[in-house]
Amino acid sequence: MDNLEPEQHPKAAEFARLRAAIADERVRELFPYRFLAANETFARLVDATAYGILDAIGALPGAAGTSVAQAKKQLSIPWRRTVPLNFLYERLSDTGILERENGKYYFAARPQEFADVAAELAAREPGAAVAVEILRTLVDEAKTYFAGQASGDEILFAPDKLPLWLKYFSNDNLLYAINNTVGAEALSRLAPADGGAFEILEIGGGCGSAADQALRALGPAVTRYRFTEVAETFARHGDKAARAAAAPSTVVETARLDMTASWEAQGVEPGTFDVVYSVNCFHVAPDLDFVIGEAAKALRPGGAVVVSECVRPTKLARPIHAEIIFDFLDSFTDVMTDPVRRPTHGFLTPAAWRATFEAAGLGDVTVLPDVDAIAEEYPDFVVGAVTARAIS
Repeated sequence: MDNLEPEQHPKAAEFARLRAAIADERVRELFPYRFLAANETFARLVDATAYGILDAIGALPGAAGTSVAQAKKQLSIPWRRTVPLNFLYERLSDTGILERENGKYYFAARPQEFADVAAELAAREPGAAVAVEILRTLVDEAKTYFAGQASGDEILFAPDKLPLWLKYFSNDNLLYAINNTVGAEALSRLAPADGGAFEILEIGGGCGSAADQALRALGPAVTRYRFTEVAETFARHGDKAARAAAAPSTVVETARLDMTASWEAQGVEPGTFDVVYSVNCFHVAPDLDFVIGEAAKALRPGGAVVVSECVRPTKLARPIHAEIIFDFLDSFTDVMTDPVRRPTHGFLTPAAWRATFEAAGLGDVTVLPDVDAIAEEYPDFVVGAVTARAIS
């Protein structure tokens, strides 16, 4: 149930248009005002974070303005830091905090104070407050990062930060859990109506929040669930979560699997699963074509791949606010691109997903909900589960 009446939020009319654009009633109810309000607050927190980072490193534009190239030169910022630096300027330009003219950025308005928006998010959605700590880390460590003294992975995944990620990749965090919720709905539409075998292979299961939602939602419809994760710390949590959520009749298997290497060599026999499932994982594959190819091999005839994560609307050229954290990670940005299948790092558009799946011999590609259609009413809608089927 929503903890927010629609008329209580200044963007209530926009939220109403967004929900109205989701044709499927079951899917519409997965996006309550509670989620939309929390997501809008988080977007404002991203603006405050971007401003705080530029301020911390002395990169806010002066009266004469600045370009990314000028900022890099004046501050001796290593070239590998260009991606997040671009994001910060572009994001603030898109939201009116900076103005852009002839390739230079000029100061226009201050965002809300970080502390004020952080307090609002914590009050509105306590489970999402962990995002505040992660974003605050980016501000606090901005000088270290942009000086090239530590990578984003070293900063954000330092041992003392791991508890934050266990909370972030959790179903208590509504901002993250939405992908698990939509993914579970997509899986439920693939389960055989006659109660036959339904075997799922999850790739990159992390701390197990996706498995938790899927197994609780589908119950005994899942006959076999194989949970895989490459990181030992996350895998232990994921194993416990999957086993706790599974119905007594579901066979749960867990294994370490590196999606960038041969799956068969790691124990995944070709043609043995009805679904290959992944939440917020495939977009970091250095070679996405290889990973989708391996997923296709694992499917039985008529099986499906389900990928649930941020999906960039085809017409949306500006940065997705959720990318601010991950643009600081080399694993997010160091990927092979392709003009059609993967034009850029990060989250893919429906068209790019369709081209990627079809190149692997998969078809009948659908996006639940239709991100591009919804974006006509609400351009920043970026949540979807993409399903592609193997040829029977």
